[in-house]
Amino acid sequence: MKRRTLLKTAVAVPVVLASGAVGVATVAQGKEYDLSALFEELQALDGQHLRSGTSWSVSEVFQHCAQSIRGSMDGYPQHYSAAFKLTAGRAAFTVFRASGAMRHNLTEGLPGMPAADAAVEQHAALHRLLAALQDFSAYQGPLAPHFAYGELDKPAYTAAHWLHIRNHLQQIFPA
Repeated sequence: MKRRTLLKTAVAVPVVLASGAVGVATVAQGKEYDLSALFEELQALDGQHLRSGTSWSVSEVFQHCAQSIRGSMDGYPQHYSAAFKLTAGRAAFTVFRASGAMRHNLTEGLPGMPAADAAVEQHAALHRLLAALQDFSAYQGPLAPHFAYGELDKPAYTAAHWLHIRNHLQQIFPA
């Protein structure tokens, strides 16, 4: 009896999760992730004295966000397992996108990418981020798979970048 229950559960749970993810993904399609408005908001930070609410400096945050955007075009050096991307990664991104908010470790670097350089001035790091956003917006080539979410099309990557930057901006404050 226990084996039969286990087998039924093993079959039913993925089906239920998949159908729920489809419903959440449908909701996610209606959200607007406007990189041009975000770009303007970031531009307005130029010249301001800012502080970070995390152990990373504002410069390191901006560099990290720029690296993530570059990774979508140039590729990420390391990836989580295919199984992770197809399950937890895809599910997390679907929830983030549908809810319009991302929650992640704000001081964890991208796998395999060099750590941000704390010596880079905030102004220079902000301009790296702005340039990366402009390059991504104009980019017409094939997008690299995301290291945690897997294959994403341009609208999905737009959402991922918007959500990622927004999450980090929650810890950036006037000095």
